[in-house]
Amino acid sequence: MIPAKIIKRKHVLWLWLFPAAFSWLLIYFLKPMGGMTFWMEVIVISAFCLVGGFALSLKVFAMPWQRLLGGLFFTGSSLCLVFSVAFLGCLPMPQRHMSAAQIGAQQAQQESRMKTWVSSRIVPRDVLADSTMLDLSPYYDALLGIQNSESLRAISPGTQVWNGVKFDVRAKVQLMWQDKQGVKGIPVGQKCSELYFLHGVQWGMSSNIVSKFVIHLAGTNVETMPMVYGRDVASEYLGIKTRSGVLPTNMFLWQERISTNTPPQPFRAFFISRWINPFPDQPVETIDFAPGQPGSSPFLVAITVKPISNAHR
Repeated sequence: MIPAKIIKRKHVLWLWLFPAAFSWLLIYFLKPMGGMTFWMEVIVISAFCLVGGFALSLKVFAMPWQRLLGGLFFTGSSLCLVFSVAFLGCLPMPQRHMSAAQIGAQQAQQESRMKTWVSSRIVPRDVLADSTMLDLSPYYDALLGIQNSESLRAISPGTQVWNGVKFDVRAKVQLMWQDKQGVKGIPVGQKCSELYFLHGVQWGMSSNIVSKFVIHLAGTNVETMPMVYGRDVASEYLGIKTRSGVLPTNMFLWQERISTNTPPQPFRAFFISRWINPFPDQPVETIDFAPGQPGSSPFLVAITVKPISNAHR
């Protein structure tokens, strides 16, 4: 039987209010700093309810088995109240107003963590890859496909030749946030007659400009190459086509075989876009990969340079 002193007001406050209130305050102050996810919030609240429940049980009961069962009972009761109130919307998770600088810092942290995770899982750059195949390793923030230990890839990451052009195909540079300014200053530092971009988009709207390649040449010349949905690129998921039902002809498929018992299946669509240099005597210094109109999620896989010496081969 539960002792009568449990129902005293101070114990009720300890059991019901303190764990929830303290965990809510902790989330309130830590969320803008570390970008806490929903499950991290659940863990924090559960941990404080657990500590509060067993602390009360230690104070009330004398026998070890009573303390164990009492702690589980108090913790469960506290969690039931906390999450019942939260999910009913009466006490939503706290949200602090964040400035533009705080939002930018939080996004930078998330992108940094993603890049670290991706860099540990992509294959090394091919030792035979030459300077015409730009190294995008510092900018990768997403994998190409499933790429886990159970996946047998029909197309292995590395050097690929599509449409007669060699590409360093290992991961993706994905513009994850619509308000992101894109990736600026991808170094090139060489003369060329053409550039080839292997890219794509997760989704988009017909006739919208989903991304832009901004080419900075020596001096003040800047060339912008817009990518239009339905003309230059379409959804990377092949089940989603343009409104006309026709996919661009510059499409190449990434295929994956999940097991040895299944044939390779188209997993993603990549697109090749060519830029012809109007100033072949001027070196291309850098390239910017910028988002276009809102409502899409473009990505870049590889960039290949065609040197001047190869212009008429």
